[in-house]
Amino acid sequence: MSTHQLAEAVTNHIVELSQTRLVEMVAPYKTLKHANEELEYMTGVSRFFTKKEDLREFQRLITLTNRKLTLHETRELGDFQTPPNLARRLCQYLAECGIAPSIIIEPTYGMGNFILAALDVFPDVKLVYGVELQERYEWHLKVSLLIKALLGRRVSAKIELYRDNIFTHEFPEHIMSAENFLIIGNPPWVTSAALGALQSENLPQKQNLKALNGLDALTGKSNFDISEYILLRLLDLFASRKGTLAFLVKNATSRNVIELLPKKQYRVAHLRTLQIDAAREFDVAVDASIFVAELGAARTEQTCQVASFVQPRQVIREFGWVGDKFVSEVKKYQANARMDGESIFIWRQGLKHDCARIMELDVREEKLFNGEGEEVSIEAPYLYWLLKSSDLQVFEALPRKKVIVTQKKLGEDTSALRERAPYLWNYLVKHSSFLDQRRSSIYRDRPQFSIFGIGEYSFAPYKVAISGLYKEPNFSLVCPIAGRPVLVDDTCYMLAFDSYLDALITATLYNTDSVKQFLQSIIFNDAKRPFTKQVLMRVDSANVAVEVSLDSLYAYWKRIRYTPRVVVTEWDFENYKDRILNRSKKKNNLQLNLPV
Repeated sequence: MSTHQLAEAVTNHIVELSQTRLVEMVAPYKTLKHANEELEYMTGVSRFFTKKEDLREFQRLITLTNRKLTLHETRELGDFQTPPNLARRLCQYLAECGIAPSIIIEPTYGMGNFILAALDVFPDVKLVYGVELQERYEWHLKVSLLIKALLGRRVSAKIELYRDNIFTHEFPEHIMSAENFLIIGNPPWVTSAALGALQSENLPQKQNLKALNGLDALTGKSNFDISEYILLRLLDLFASRKGTLAFLVKNATSRNVIELLPKKQYRVAHLRTLQIDAAREFDVAVDASIFVAELGAARTEQTCQVASFVQPRQVIREFGWVGDKFVSEVKKYQANARMDGESIFIWRQGLKHDCARIMELDVREEKLFNGEGEEVSIEAPYLYWLLKSSDLQVFEALPRKKVIVTQKKLGEDTSALRERAPYLWNYLVKHSSFLDQRRSSIYRDRPQFSIFGIGEYSFAPYKVAISGLYKEPNFSLVCPIAGRPVLVDDTCYMLAFDSYLDALITATLYNTDSVKQFLQSIIFNDAKRPFTKQVLMRVDSANVAVEVSLDSLYAYWKRIRYTPRVVVTEWDFENYKDRILNRSKKKNNLQLNLPV
């Protein structure tokens, strides 16, 4: 036992009652057995002290007058302690829903606020089973329970507390076979990558939880919240038994769990997320909710209702599976499901370099400046205008920056730049310390100064592009400048075309209300990147083209006050649609052009 950890617990709670009273009660305990028997009667905690030294140190500390110690947040373990009022409100909500558990399971109990709230709200609880890795939190909860008893609120339930890692903890048979239980808690909100960067030991054994392919795992989709792993493990263990689960988690965590339901086939029902104000409750800028599920259901439900915790019975929307499609708003999706299919266009992510201060250049009075404020002069063939997400909020986008392009295709040898573009080579060498420090594994074992997200499609003269970051979809037309193609960065997605007419019509079709409403029904606005290639590839290009008329295209251009660079005739539009439909029937992908 750490003396500091016990001292922290004692001095943070001693102010709640007379120190003299506590000393008078604990001082007479002469043996470990006597102390544990008395304290179990008072607090319900089995084996309050595990060894005699703990008892003696506790007796010594309560006789001292210490200043109150500060409980520091432990970022390594990713914990945000649940405010007592929030814990109580959640327990009261569950009680109002008719939940009256006989067993409470708290897999990462921390300060124990959920356990304390549950003991107050659910008087018929017979057993509390808690797991916590940090010793200091174990002492905080024990002392809290002791003070609770001294204030006249003795706990009648038996309390079993285990200091263990929830990733490997083995639940005993009397818990594994239990019925009418409530699993409640607030597991760590940090990601596996964040803990790995901190060299934390608070990580599960590495495995590909979602069966990702190699590229997705490489580019970051294998990163997950620790809470997601804990939630999945508990569902693996308990989903087939009668009980309730209520967890405070990030919205992305509950969403990911719902998305896995067809594979997992957990016996869960009455799924709901109750949105909380995480900024107010935890002082963090995170979208979070209380995820509640009925376990041991007769069949698996695969949709989840969303409400506010302030008005939990007023359903805002429902997300989950409609057939074999995962959607964010079930009703809106059902009204626009005809748009769901497979795009005949290939959506591509834009240029990735991960070093904006060196690779992106501001243009001021026909001069170029990097992020270090240095004026830059390099060979023109390696400079291209660049569009970023913020530039794609209008129909025809205009760039503000230029970008250095070191390769025309992935893996291309960059050493030739030494001879072909000596100014560029010298510039890159001068700033190699920035470029060599790029952390993404995609640059590993690649030529020096490599970029990613580059290919033939990048240099197509015309494009249709969308930001992946904004909540509202807007498709921008991208045209060449001075005969040179304009590129987009890796926060954007694009389609490539050889002709202005094809790009113009495609951008207009994708900006129709039906496409936008469909996209809004399948994207999640609280995601870091609502629009992804996977999302965009679901738009059925052929269905979009069939239901739109030329008159509606002209009406759209008039509304946004855009004058096309060429006259679009009925023949042009019908020809476009014919090519789209023919390609769709052949189920071939369409890349740079739409051949007649």
